[in-house]
Amino acid sequence: MENKALKILFIPNWRVARLEKDDASLQAPDKCVEGMPYWFFKHFKEQPVVDVLDIGQENWWRKVEHKIKFYISQPIKAFARRNRYDVVLSHGAQSGLVYELLASFARKKPLHVMFDIGGLNGARINRYETPLIRFALRKSPVIIVHSSRQLELYKEHYQNLYKKTHFVPFGTDFNFFSGEGRVESGEFDEHREHILLSVGYAKRDYKTLCEAWKKADVGDYRLRIVGDDSLKEQYKDCPSIEFSGKIPIAELMSITHRCTAVIVPLPEYMYSYGQMTILQSMAMAKPMIVTCTTSTADYIDETPGVIAVEPEDIDSMALSIEKMCSLSDTELRQMGEKNQAYVKSHFNEMQMAEKIEEIITKYLQR
Repeated sequence: MENKALKILFIPNWRVARLEKDDASLQAPDKCVEGMPYWFFKHFKEQPVVDVLDIGQENWWRKVEHKIKFYISQPIKAFARRNRYDVVLSHGAQSGLVYELLASFARKKPLHVMFDIGGLNGARINRYETPLIRFALRKSPVIIVHSSRQLELYKEHYQNLYKKTHFVPFGTDFNFFSGEGRVESGEFDEHREHILLSVGYAKRDYKTLCEAWKKADVGDYRLRIVGDDSLKEQYKDCPSIEFSGKIPIAELMSITHRCTAVIVPLPEYMYSYGQMTILQSMAMAKPMIVTCTTSTADYIDETPGVIAVEPEDIDSMALSIEKMCSLSDTELRQMGEKNQAYVKSHFNEMQMAEKIEEIITKYLQR
């Protein structure tokens, strides 16, 4: 007798487009295509049935949820549907905490696996909020984190969850980012522009980056910052720094393929952020300068084509920029190719999916 397919309710803290046909301009987490498996679930050995319940359309109530930094309507809907599924998989504490609180009062409930991306409460520990989080999680759901240093937060402040918290490295869609618009090694010199690119609109330390750029000897290189133009006026007298707001993923990939290298300047927070940018850039064979933080340490410590800098260290960033700008085309190409090979073998989406499936299977068997 055949085993029934695993039924999973996935509740992400973002909107997911419902499409009849695939749209290559959208990344896999952001789209459900009719007749195709969703995101990393396509790599499960035993293909599950996955229903996606996203946060819904923007409206007045969504604005309230954004202010309180928790989603209410989505977790309530998930709770009402829970017993149709074997697993509820929440992505982000904004959705997962409220669902877990509701489920903690129910006799019958499926396995709950929660991705903790933001350190539960931005990794803040205080006398008012932390006890409430402990209460909501008192029944100990399974937790997955993408930064190994986050485990210390659980060990110290959420002991009941520590043994059920697992570090699973984030994995990028290697084929998507390495394949489209890829410049072959022989065409590197022809296509490369003398631009160091920095991407992201949240949790980026562009102040340190811009000050370091002004201090460094960059020759004819330019710095392009995409996603956040809030410092444009402040650095208008520095013509080698360009700012632009958010752009579509296809355009961003095209710019990334043509740039010389990618810089990811980050402040220190005890949770996961910036990892997608780092891994996607490595998949596109880019040499990189990355701030070593709680979020990035697992991904850059042994990566051959990454220059690591300490948080908020202008001098270190300036020296790293100078070094990158002084490298030959051959050295830059080799760094990028090493990064591409490393992300393929260590941080691809299939590996992430396999580990998540193993964790789910382990707890269901219990």
